[in-house]
Amino acid sequence: MIAAMANRREPSVSVRLHQLEGFHHVARHEGFTRAADAMPYPITQPALHQQVRKLERALGVELLARGPGRRMLLTPEGRALREFVAPFFDQLPGLLRSIAASEAGTLVVGTEPLYAEGLCATALASLKRRLPDLRVRLLELEVPAIVAQLGAGDVDVGVASLASVPEGVAVDELGRLGLRLLVPADHPLARRRGPLDSRHFAGHRFVLYAAGTQGRAYTDRALAQAKLAIETAAEASSVGSLRAFVRAGLAPAFVPALGVAQRVARRTLTDGTVEIDLTHLLERVTTLPRFGLLRRSGTAPAGLVAAFRDAAHAALA
Repeated sequence: MIAAMANRREPSVSVRLHQLEGFHHVARHEGFTRAADAMPYPITQPALHQQVRKLERALGVELLARGPGRRMLLTPEGRALREFVAPFFDQLPGLLRSIAASEAGTLVVGTEPLYAEGLCATALASLKRRLPDLRVRLLELEVPAIVAQLGAGDVDVGVASLASVPEGVAVDELGRLGLRLLVPADHPLARRRGPLDSRHFAGHRFVLYAAGTQGRAYTDRALAQAKLAIETAAEASSVGSLRAFVRAGLAPAFVPALGVAQRVARRTLTDGTVEIDLTHLLERVTTLPRFGLLRRSGTAPAGLVAAFRDAAHAALA
């Protein structure tokens, strides 16, 4: 007996979304005629009446009862259903307007770790300030995973170095990678004026990305191409940690430079550390690598993807 009861399936109830919508408006306006006039699409009062009656037959209960002055009043069952569906139907028109204007939605960005902090986080924060209803998700992935998730629709746009992007992926170049040196405020290199060259690094130790990271691979190639032999003071896995070491006065740190078209040769940051551009050392010996946006092939930047592209350009500038 118990086993039979456990195996008994709950009876299914089948209702349609338009029936719930019709019921919601009738309950809100307390009548079929007023509800038909207020519906977001043309519908007659008899058709609206049929929607509600079909919903009641499907549920096996009355949801509305006639009250004084031909008003339609909610039964206890109708009140429970109205309380559940009202937030959805009340908020839906505004959400649809926001989506149509690309002011709402969920934007998923897949990025190589190198571009997460200095580019993607800044661009997404800028978008959120302009579009408060926008939901954003930032995923740190390698290029094959970005491409796969773009194809599956799990990522809307990618940010990556363009050297290893396979064919069949649309790209929008954002800039080229350079090299910067972050220097503690009281370090001898912070006081040196004029462009730096290989002679000025002798006798100093430096903070580098941790071995095995994308940032370290790029920095090692850049230093080798610029013929800079350096000694390591410490390693860190993120640009945030590199900057923390510099602020603490441990040693200067090498970091990739984004947006070299807008680069400044030397500047003092708000935390007192000095940022020195070393891209000129690379440009003498190699072509600077490109980075940019990845999109699904055959698509054009539109809506939130185009908004992110514009925010990324602004972040680099």
